[in-house]
Amino acid sequence: MKAITYHGPKDFRVEHVPDARRETDTDAVVRVSRSAICGSDLHLWHGTMPIIESGFVVGHEFVGVVEDAGPAVRTVRRGDRVLTSALIGCGSCSPCRSGLWSGCSVFSTSGGQNVFGFSTALPGGQAEAVRVPFADTNLFRIPRDLSDEQALFLTDILPTGYMGAELAEVGPGDVVVVLGCGPVGAFAQRSAQLRGAARVIAVDLDEGRLARARDRGCEALNPKTDDLSAHVAQATEGRGADAVIEAVGRGDLLLKGIEIARAGGRIAAIGVISEPTEVPFLALFLKNLTLRSGLVNPQRYVPLLVPLIKAGRIDPTEIISHRMPLAEGVHGYEIFASHAENALKVVLQP
Repeated sequence: MKAITYHGPKDFRVEHVPDARRETDTDAVVRVSRSAICGSDLHLWHGTMPIIESGFVVGHEFVGVVEDAGPAVRTVRRGDRVLTSALIGCGSCSPCRSGLWSGCSVFSTSGGQNVFGFSTALPGGQAEAVRVPFADTNLFRIPRDLSDEQALFLTDILPTGYMGAELAEVGPGDVVVVLGCGPVGAFAQRSAQLRGAARVIAVDLDEGRLARARDRGCEALNPKTDDLSAHVAQATEGRGADAVIEAVGRGDLLLKGIEIARAGGRIAAIGVISEPTEVPFLALFLKNLTLRSGLVNPQRYVPLLVPLIKAGRIDPTEIISHRMPLAEGVHGYEIFASHAENALKVVLQP
């Protein structure tokens, strides 16, 4: 089958790999109808993650149709349209039973990787088909009245954005600063609005992404031309932001969030900060700040977010800037990584 594979930083290739197939009775095989390039995939592209293996299929955001289901699978069957949680769990261990599928002890104790598309053990979804372990835990039927593209981002980034607003305890009347207007930042902004924020200040260096943030009702600010600290102070009569969401994955932005948050404010770090970052604990302590972070558990958020999409409260497809065949996926990486062509989200079709 055809797939996009990793061979090193900026060395992604469209090539033929062995067909996806079941390995256990709890597996399913999904024929992919749509996949997407995630900001987390760019860590592979830029070489900021310590990856030793090569040749594996990338991508963890995908939807499709069940092509094969093992005899132990009970919740889905052949022909069902499904979305897959990007982070998978066994469903039976203590972390999974407590709702922390991303911390599944079955995968951690075996040394496995439980995110699609970062190892040979769990090939990703930028392919024609994917094996999904523990299908009953990690596959969700797509409602008939949702399109594939409406469901696609429930696999990871829409739950991540909503989790950011939740971790930051965004509530009615809050002034919220979202650092980053990429796909996750866009959904964090929408989620803050859904939870009742009075003002959402969207921060980015990309004017195209700032324009999109304005369109969704945010105050857009480019720190190259505007003073973020002064803007927040003016917006809050000197108090500081009630909530700050770091949605890029940069340590310096986390530190800026600590600076601009009000006393007693809440900070959520949902970007993948891969470089060592010294957090000034004394500043957190003296300002009584709450700092929370963590990997998303899409299994928890899918049932919460589907009704919002069906009701028209949020349109996940608003972030799609490019659609292209899987065969052109490497070009998709190039433009997304470089912010060329005003790229915000690239969707691939096998």
